[in-house]
Amino acid sequence: MHANVWTAALAGVTMTLLGGCGVKGGWMGADAEKAYEAQMKAKAEAAKLNNDDYYEIHRDGRIYVFSDLDEYQSFRKVGEIPLVVTKIGAGPNGETVKMGLLKSEAKAMEKTVGYKGSAQRMFEGELKGADKGFYGELHKNGRIYVFTDWKDLEAFKATGEAPFGVTHIGKGPNRETVVFVQNSASAKSAPTEAIARFESIYAAK
Repeated sequence: MHANVWTAALAGVTMTLLGGCGVKGGWMGADAEKAYEAQMKAKAEAAKLNNDDYYEIHRDGRIYVFSDLDEYQSFRKVGEIPLVVTKIGAGPNGETVKMGLLKSEAKAMEKTVGYKGSAQRMFEGELKGADKGFYGELHKNGRIYVFTDWKDLEAFKATGEAPFGVTHIGKGPNRETVVFVQNSASAKSAPTEAIARFESIYAAK
């Protein structure tokens, strides 16, 4: 009788240990689990930093910057930014720059001297885009440049050139030409994820 009790107890411990190593859908193996945990950690870090997406729009002598899709979509609808940091003459050609803030960032700014929101930090080069899952857009001169690598976006802002990429003429929301920017490595395959993300953002609602 005692032996049966111990056997049941040990089985319970074994099941608990195995359950702690798995994810939804069951055990995936050590390597797959490490990759999954790294992915979850990256997502959590991106959520904390708010640096997984970036939108920069050049229009009428101004530059509008957002690090949050909902903020950007709201701006597209109403043409205004409710919470914003405005810096006159801060653009590369003396443009006025208006950088959106999340509510949490606006509250932090009230409490902390020198605090900057993620849109401002990214525009000013103090915060890089997320290493994984990044998506960015830069609207300029009737074109929309789409990025999935922060380094490519930085290089484009520095040079104004995109040597690698796929161009879709007239496919923007206002019939702009859309350029899905790539680099020498990513250009080996089609930018399917970037295209899908872009289309989901501008899908008719």
